[in-house]
Amino acid sequence: MLGLLVGLLTAGLGLGPSSASAPTDDPASPDSMASDDGSAANANASSGQSTDTSRPPAGQTVVFGIPGLTIDDIDPERTPNLFHLLSEGAAANLNVRTIGSATCPASGWLSFGAGARAQAGPSPIAEDADPDDSARCPTMIAPATDGSVDTEDGAASAKEPANSDEAHGGESAAGTTTARIEGFDAVKEPNIGSGYSVDYGMLARTVTEAGKAVPAGTDATDADSLLEPCVAAEGPGAAYAAADEDGVVTNFTDDATATDCRLGVVDLGAIGIRSWLFDPIPKYSYTVPPNYDRETRVAEADRRLGVRLQEVRENAKDGAADPTIIVAGLGDSSGLPQLRAFIASGPGFEPGSLSSATTRTPGLLQITDLAPGILDVLDIDSPRAVGLDSAPTDDDPQQRIDDLVAEAQKSTTIHQNLSTFSITLDVIFYVLFIACAVLLNRSILGRRGGATLAPHVHRFLGWASLGVAALPMGAFLAGLFPWSRMADPGLGLFLSVIGTASVLFAFALIPPWGRTWRGRVGALTGANLLILAIDLATGSHLQANSLLGYNPIVGGRYYGLGNQGAAIFIVSLFIFLGLMVSWLRARGHRKAVIIVPVVVGLAAVFVSGNPSWGAKFGGTIAILAGLMVLLALLSKIRLTLVRLALIGLSSLAVLIGIAFLDWLRPAGARSHFGTFFDQIVTGEALQVVGRKLGANLHIIQVNPALAIVTPLAAIAILIFLRYLLHFPHVHAGSRTGRLVNRWRGRLPQLFTDSDLHYGFLAAATGLGVGLVLTDSGVAVPSTGAMVLLPFLLALSAEHAEEAHR
Repeated sequence: MLGLLVGLLTAGLGLGPSSASAPTDDPASPDSMASDDGSAANANASSGQSTDTSRPPAGQTVVFGIPGLTIDDIDPERTPNLFHLLSEGAAANLNVRTIGSATCPASGWLSFGAGARAQAGPSPIAEDADPDDSARCPTMIAPATDGSVDTEDGAASAKEPANSDEAHGGESAAGTTTARIEGFDAVKEPNIGSGYSVDYGMLARTVTEAGKAVPAGTDATDADSLLEPCVAAEGPGAAYAAADEDGVVTNFTDDATATDCRLGVVDLGAIGIRSWLFDPIPKYSYTVPPNYDRETRVAEADRRLGVRLQEVRENAKDGAADPTIIVAGLGDSSGLPQLRAFIASGPGFEPGSLSSATTRTPGLLQITDLAPGILDVLDIDSPRAVGLDSAPTDDDPQQRIDDLVAEAQKSTTIHQNLSTFSITLDVIFYVLFIACAVLLNRSILGRRGGATLAPHVHRFLGWASLGVAALPMGAFLAGLFPWSRMADPGLGLFLSVIGTASVLFAFALIPPWGRTWRGRVGALTGANLLILAIDLATGSHLQANSLLGYNPIVGGRYYGLGNQGAAIFIVSLFIFLGLMVSWLRARGHRKAVIIVPVVVGLAAVFVSGNPSWGAKFGGTIAILAGLMVLLALLSKIRLTLVRLALIGLSSLAVLIGIAFLDWLRPAGARSHFGTFFDQIVTGEALQVVGRKLGANLHIIQVNPALAIVTPLAAIAILIFLRYLLHFPHVHAGSRTGRLVNRWRGRLPQLFTDSDLHYGFLAAATGLGVGLVLTDSGVAVPSTGAMVLLPFLLALSAEHAEEAHR
């Protein structure tokens, strides 16, 4: 059986030695855009690079950073320059999350230059400059260009500052100078032990090391038209992006557009509230006046942009191609994180939307995509083969803005209501827990008449539980409706969740399955499976921007099966299989009792583990472990602790084996399975595991209400539903038996149907493995318990007319 699972998974996922050199779609790794030889240029259909040798020399690429800018800020009247760029180019919402929940401009610039998540700490120089600075974000300062740096400022590491600057001085391009950010060690400090590897100044260094005066495919004979392989940085933010690990900026300038560097990076200042931003450098206007007005600040940023765009046109080389202009909102404008704006205009960027291999979502990029994407535009190989995928459209500019704003509004509304919905689910579960404790208690109901009342109690709990079980899936199905375009998106979201959950509840009541409790639960679990599988196979549209899925603002995942979705998938799968096997056995289909779980289970493993669909490493192991437990029990194989451990290790070995085969591919063609194996080889796996454990502890800290759902569910199942009496060593006369018999739960009677019991055990196994192996795994058993307990209560109402003892 294990060999069959390995074979089918390997074939289905397109792995194996015969395909080791073939490119594959990667839903979790940024390397999936690479081609067979690992060259990002060959995968650059989106950015419009061409091998036509007759084309003119490439023009300069200039990146303008405006932290805080959103697509919703762009208006043809207030921001004509931004609107014109968007009209002629491609745009996307930009996730700017780095390490914290919200991103300060300094962190955004640092992450942009490194191509990785990074957080900027406060510079001691800036703190000394203005001790009254009480803003949340650290102040950025312009780098020193005089070559003299205090040896105690922490800017350099082991080298003397002057020597380091002198070493870089000869590398500066015409019109630029070598500068140093003082106190850069303090700026880098938050990234020590953060769990992320930060390559400071990766973008600038890679452009320089490429050493190409002319991009591949050009035919330039005029020496004056050649652009130098360097990055010109203008402004404190751009300096943060271009600085190396010692804080040295090789090509710092007052006018990046006037240099001959292939890439110019310009800090135009940020948009933000007073308590968020503060900077004593008036030239870059980080100081926010007391009478802050967002529209005024955005209009000022647009005016500055217009002036600089005119300078770009004036400084363009004769006979060269048009310059490529990029505008990015590299940070948040307050403690409330949002999706920001990204616009790219110039050769290769037709009007439309942008995406990347890391998001696989039209109109969505993340900040770590920008550096490798810009390198791709420059036809330079990058450490991460990620391009900017363009999807041209005939929609007018305002329609494209409205579409991106609607998606951004959806993300913001979900992000703002996520805690409320999570707490609401927690409270509903607590109420159900208390209802079980009270309504099933023999003492409270009274011994006389209790047996007569008990059937009504079970039916009441059954109906209530069926409604509760439909609610989580309603959170996914709400994505079918355009609620974000309503005047009140929050109300639209609420109505969509309740409405779709009600439809799902009504579906469970349709005859013929709606005539019995088993049929109702079977319909609900089967619908959950089918909905999730179809969604994963068609692009995970219901998972994204869902109250129980993942949110682009958080940026933990952009596609595939999320943790809470995996929990519902696991519970629904095994309860459904338990009901199906019981139904088949009752009708004498003995062969189907094994065949159906194998087929359905393998299909579920494929849906979850396929890098193009579910892309869920830990969740796939959990499903596989639960499936092996179910098949072992159906085959009458006695499970011991040793055998359970072997099942877990075998499941893990299957996925690691597939990860190894994927690792044999070129780096640019690996999926996240291969990336994980590479982390094991390079020793980074422990760093990643530590970060995931930290995420689990953070969930417990910020949402303890979710963390205690699992132990409460265990108490309800073991005691209130009397599952402990199913254990052979617990009898009615024992102390434990007398305690349990204070309640009228019917799991002992329900689990006389061994197939249902096996399905329950498989679900519990899957949730347990999910707790250990999935990132933020504490959400898996907790969310799973929110549907598992209601399913058991509904099934317990099947024979409510029987006398209760």
